[in-house]
Amino acid sequence: MNKFVGGLVSPLMLALLGGLLALLLVWRGWRRAGMVLALLALGGLWLASTPWLAWTLAMSLETRSPPVPAQASPVADAVLVLGGALGAPRPPAQPHLGFGAAADRVWHAAALYRAGKARWVVLSGGSPPGSENVAPEAEAMAEVLRALGVPASAMRLEGRSRNTLENALLSLALVRQVGARRVLLVTSALHMPRALAVFQAVFAGSGVTVVPAATDAEALGDEPELRTAWLPDARSLEWSSRCVKEYLGLAQVWMATN
Repeated sequence: MNKFVGGLVSPLMLALLGGLLALLLVWRGWRRAGMVLALLALGGLWLASTPWLAWTLAMSLETRSPPVPAQASPVADAVLVLGGALGAPRPPAQPHLGFGAAADRVWHAAALYRAGKARWVVLSGGSPPGSENVAPEAEAMAEVLRALGVPASAMRLEGRSRNTLENALLSLALVRQVGARRVLLVTSALHMPRALAVFQAVFAGSGVTVVPAATDAEALGDEPELRTAWLPDARSLEWSSRCVKEYLGLAQVWMATN
């Protein structure tokens, strides 16, 4: 999904736009309508910032493909890891790899390989938009995987993709190159429903089966405490915003395939 559109319809942006429109209505003399809209915008922002709503939205996504230990995962021909987990070095100010919140993806890929679940590991992740001079994330993931015991000879790198759709489009050739017919798709549990839908749509007719191998669960097993469930906080707002993005992406895939 287009990142600009996703940001435009995030709870925070919708609340800001609603507040601005409310001010405009009051300025034009529609005071009551403006006040109602302002209350709706503020109430929506408060609700989206509560741990209860953030957890509820995240659970609705993560329970679709819950993570399982590497040893309990099915056998496949290749493990396909999506970017969004690591940041490549940006010397001289940032000479080291940056481990993001989704770095579990790389760890889980290594665990799957060491457990003998697949012979190949395909890494899909390019440079962030506007940072074309930075090494692609696939190279950063490969560096970490080598340190975790995955040999370079078992890895294939795709370093041009910038979003989930490009992950699928550009990695298909590598999957075919290694002769894989069954692929374990590794990404965060929150992102898995959308990623799986995109990959299944792109891989349709290729003879390659995509099997979810989720990791990085945030909501599962982490139900908010009753006494704080309705107290807004910045983390919950960010969490809700990511969930909204995932659902919008799922809707986009559905519209494109129906």
